[in-house]
Amino acid sequence: MIRKFLLSSISVLALSIAFSCDNTTEDPPNQNQNNNSTGNTITGPRILSKITSGNVNIEEYITSSGFLSQAFIRDVASSNTLTATVTYSGDKISKIKYQDNVNPHVIDNLYTLTYTAGKLSGIAMDQTIMSIANHSDFTVYYDANGQLSRIVEMKKLAGNADYTHYLEYKFTFAAGNVAKLEYTTMLMNGSAPDTSTASTMSYAYDNYDSKINPYKTLPKEYFMVTGTLFPINSSWLSSNNPGKITLINPAGPGVSVPKGYLYDNQNYPVSDQSQAIKYVYKPL
Repeated sequence: MIRKFLLSSISVLALSIAFSCDNTTEDPPNQNQNNNSTGNTITGPRILSKITSGNVNIEEYITSSGFLSQAFIRDVASSNTLTATVTYSGDKISKIKYQDNVNPHVIDNLYTLTYTAGKLSGIAMDQTIMSIANHSDFTVYYDANGQLSRIVEMKKLAGNADYTHYLEYKFTFAAGNVAKLEYTTMLMNGSAPDTSTASTMSYAYDNYDSKINPYKTLPKEYFMVTGTLFPINSSWLSSNNPGKITLINPAGPGVSVPKGYLYDNQNYPVSDQSQAIKYVYKPL
């Protein structure tokens, strides 16, 4: 099931086959409008409401007064849905619960977020799969300029008292955009990672446009956590929109996929160039 969600996320969003170019158009029908579809163009602040493919809302974001309360990721080819429920402490996300709609659950994860000086610094994850309890502790690292640089996950499987797995998400940013993510996994050898077991998958993001990334209208902490489920979508943390995503597998050649967008006159993407995928917003 997690493979289905990953394929939905990749094939419908990251792998939409369209040539990348900077085509700005008038607002296509039923796009840059409010939730009532009255045809009124949004000219002020907005927030991403949903992303559609055909008649399926493959992503949907429920917000109130700018605060994200729930998110849904849906599989295009089935009724499978992953629901994220967001809890706040003040104006900061404190917990995110991800749960799928299958029995037994394949994804049933509760993330508890902690902050240092207002920035996300740690995440504790409790996971239940087939009545087996797993736990992860994440540490978030920033560079000297305050830019996200790494997220390190230490995992305890099946109720083990000691860490069993080490996972690292290493980010390279350029001009406010994620240029590369290196996702490395390895086993633990006692209290230290066993580098002899390391395996790395990399994702490169190129040909960014100069337009507004729709995911920037939603809390970045939500996407930092979601990115640990779907690493390929790390460009959701970027300021702009990538024109190409490349999957770099050390065991074989890289696979590059072009992406392209149509924009409204406020510089927000409203669809891919084939208009098969639509980005729908609501005003704040």
